[in-house]
Amino acid sequence: MTMNALWIPAWYELDPSLVVGVTEEFIFHKPATNEALRFYSGAKGNPAVKATGTISAIHHNVLGDIESVDAQGLDYTLVLKDGRRLLVNAEEDPGLIYEWVDESWQPSDMVVDDWQLAVKLTSLSALTPIG
Repeated sequence: MTMNALWIPAWYELDPSLVVGVTEEFIFHKPATNEALRFYSGAKGNPAVKATGTISAIHHNVLGDIESVDAQGLDYTLVLKDGRRLLVNAEEDPGLIYEWVDESWQPSDMVVDDWQLAVKLTSLSALTPIG
């Protein structure tokens, strides 16, 4: 089944990394009735569910299509479909952006207020409780 899920960062190494084309088991917040599926972050104590699927697309309203989000460490690295690389602070000033320019990270003029990503998953298995 194809399904959309939201990736809403909690920052501080609490978020899953995402890569277009990768098939793996993902963990989500257990959705309430008619609630959007959201990737699990350690920031909330909600019950969790899991499912296996393939990420077919990642999209952000300002940044456009994204190839990957590396959420390891206290700076997240995003690779955009157009090849640009962004480093996003996830600790001291969450959301502060740097761009890879001339072989180094440079402060960016870009401002993003909402970091929510729309993730399209294909071949998603049924959601099952964790535990």
